[in-house]
Amino acid sequence: MTPQELRSFFTPYVRAVYPSRERGGPDTLFVGEQGLAAWAGLQGLSLRDAMRELLAVHVWPERFRRNYGLFSVKAMRRMLESRILVAGCGGLGGHVAALLARMGVGMLRLCDCDVFDESNLNRQYFALHATLGRGKAETAAEGVRAMASHCRCETVVEPLSAATLPALTADMDMAVDCLDSIPLKMELERAALRAGIPFVHGSVLREEGFALLSLTEARLPGLYPDSGRAEDEKTRGQAMSGVAAAGVACLMAQLCVRHIRTLADGREPAASPLYHVDYSVPELESFF
Repeated sequence: MTPQELRSFFTPYVRAVYPSRERGGPDTLFVGEQGLAAWAGLQGLSLRDAMRELLAVHVWPERFRRNYGLFSVKAMRRMLESRILVAGCGGLGGHVAALLARMGVGMLRLCDCDVFDESNLNRQYFALHATLGRGKAETAAEGVRAMASHCRCETVVEPLSAATLPALTADMDMAVDCLDSIPLKMELERAALRAGIPFVHGSVLREEGFALLSLTEARLPGLYPDSGRAEDEKTRGQAMSGVAAAGVACLMAQLCVRHIRTLADGREPAASPLYHVDYSVPELESFF
């Protein structure tokens, strides 16, 4: 289709028109999903790939209209291309998966072998009375598809280990640590760095938590020097605030988004500081 034919095709589906920021450039159209799906079907494309192609000709999905002005076209397209592994789909992982999908990430590999129980209801995004007893990874995938039809989800329900993590990280663009086992967190960091992809860590206990992004250097051994002790292996069963879980998950999701935007804009990526947040105050601080 020519640009004129394309704009004529989308006329019935346009929700908003923003004037071009460039003198003499085409206006930006914001198109509803029904129109996007119709065009994708004609072109033989997935909805995600159709969104990518149309962004390049100033046609934005209506669902990303509030991203406009925050994301360049290159950054929005890079979001749709991104493949992110989310290890753990509970207190941190459910919130992270939902945020990344809503922001525009195109593929999530959701890993969790656990099921929801009543103790999860105070903080876990996909824990509902209706989902108790159901697998966390599968439930998260269903929830993501319901909120973000462009996002492709894979689920991994086998236990993660040093043996399985290299293959799970090898074809990803980023690995996000939402696990509750410190030794397993360290294994994921090692696997991600060996695969040459960023590693985003998060942890929560009571009303505080940590978040960071690593690129080339393993940082968890310094953060958790006593992780070999049996009592440190899991945080399961300990007090944990729903506000703290959601807040740390927001930090983690933003670290992912910032890295994607940095690459899309041609800037040099960098590891983040270690962020510590204490919601009992509340207070946020960072350490380099």
